[in-house]
Amino acid sequence: MAKPYILKITPFDANKPYEIMLSWTGNRAHANRIIIYDNDTNDVILDDMVSTFSLKHTIPAYTLTNGKKYVIQAQIYDVENVPSPLSDKVLFYTFETPDFYFNNIPENGKITNASFSVSVYYYSSDWEDISSYKFYLYDSTKRQLLESNSMTDSLDVSYVYRGLENNTAYYIRCIGVTVNGMDLDTGYTEITVKYENPNAYSRIYSTALPSQGCVQVATNLIIIQYNGTDSFEYIDGMIDLRDKTLYYDEGFLIEDDFTVLIRGINLWQNADIFKMSNDNSGLTLSSHIYRNGKLRFKLLVPNGVSNYLLYSDEQIFENKDMITIAIRRKNNVYQLKVFVESDFMSENDTNYWKESESLNKILNELGSGGE
Repeated sequence: MAKPYILKITPFDANKPYEIMLSWTGNRAHANRIIIYDNDTNDVILDDMVSTFSLKHTIPAYTLTNGKKYVIQAQIYDVENVPSPLSDKVLFYTFETPDFYFNNIPENGKITNASFSVSVYYYSSDWEDISSYKFYLYDSTKRQLLESNSMTDSLDVSYVYRGLENNTAYYIRCIGVTVNGMDLDTGYTEITVKYENPNAYSRIYSTALPSQGCVQVATNLIIIQYNGTDSFEYIDGMIDLRDKTLYYDEGFLIEDDFTVLIRGINLWQNADIFKMSNDNSGLTLSSHIYRNGKLRFKLLVPNGVSNYLLYSDEQIFENKDMITIAIRRKNNVYQLKVFVESDFMSENDTNYWKESESLNKILNELGSGGE
């Protein structure tokens, strides 16, 4: 008679019942038996037989002890009560279920941004390390919308969900596995996204509170997240966009007059630098180097059957210079100005003050209006 085969046993919590799965080729099974030994002493911990046609056997909760190694064998009895030989021995582990849960979800589950960085708390009393894990996003019906790449950093189990839609309910979840194969699962956690998009812009404003002897300072800026698959590096506090594209397509709305400031270095090139558009209109800012060795910035604004076209003055600058390009629309009339800050990269200690003074100069020169 053939020996039964014990299917793979992943580490489990001995304080919970665990079902052993068996495989066997022979007459119909009438009962099965399992024998569990302490791997260190070879003492028999459990010798149990159950009458069942199913090739399953449950280890009762609290029969074994967590944090130990055990060896198991199985035996099948057919309908004529003839026992099979004992199976080959299989080694398995028991571990206490680790703590594995989201630890920074607001109590009401309300998220006030289009992106949200979640972190997971993990602790194993048996010092069982995490092998890998993934994050998931589901809609309100628990239909999967997103699956992250597999991650292995056991010191910082975190992930940033991006592009969350306003006034929408989601479920988030993290599933992982330990180095010895124990399954980890935070379960489904519901979040509700609700944030406000201001229709007026103000950099900062204050309100006096005489009864409290203080001033309340606030801003109606919101943080918007980029969409795309590119990863970016930051050099000296600036994002490196060479040979890459950064785009935003949600979280803001421009309906009236505005001012846009584009600041950067390494702008001596023939290229499209900046684009913005909606369903009805848009603009493109580009740079062009001419044969005389000078450069002009060009602003192209589609306007029905023709184009609204503006050129900057001729420019000469070094790639290390900080360039600020200001685009303003006021009463449907566009303005384009360029400001060069020479040797920007030569004195890092004073960069902050140079930037502050330059921005004030630009805003003063452009005058008042929509920003």
